Amino acid sequence: MENKKQLEDIVKFVSIRTGANILTKSRQTNVTDARALYYKIALRDTRASMNVIGEAVGRSHATVIHTRNNVFPLIENDMFYMNIFREYFGLELEKEAIRVVDNEILTENEKAYRKLSAEDMIIYDERALLVLKSFAWKKKDDNRKEVFEIINIG
Repeated sequence: MENKKQLEDIVKFVSIRTGANILTKSRQTNVTDARALYYKIALRDTRASMNVIGEAVGRSHATVIHTRNNVFPLIENDMFYMNIFREYFGLELEKEAIRVVDNEILTENEKAYRKLSAEDMIIYDERALLVLKSFAWKKKDDNRKEVFEIINIG
């Protein structure tokens, strides 16, 4: 019973920090990666079996094993998920991580931009347009082949 409550707490923690409901059957990448983070935390922090850990999010022990072998290496290289992992265990966070704010994923630069005054946002946007004046954009042509197009602004 102690494991069950602890697993529920981990589910809540991961869902809140990632902004993804890991209890759904969704196979969207953000949800499966968040679920992988839950497995990683649960395997390290509880003595629950893989079967119990999987059942807490509607999955089997085989899914937990598959995720450990195939998805853990991917999230271990993702600063966003690893900072949530570090936060759970009270470890030092990496700098410049993407964070979730009000269920919206924002970089530090995006957060700083949102703190600007209306006048400063206008100045920033004008300067950003100058940078984008001549920029190669990737797109697909009619034959679905990737091509680069120069878009001149202004």
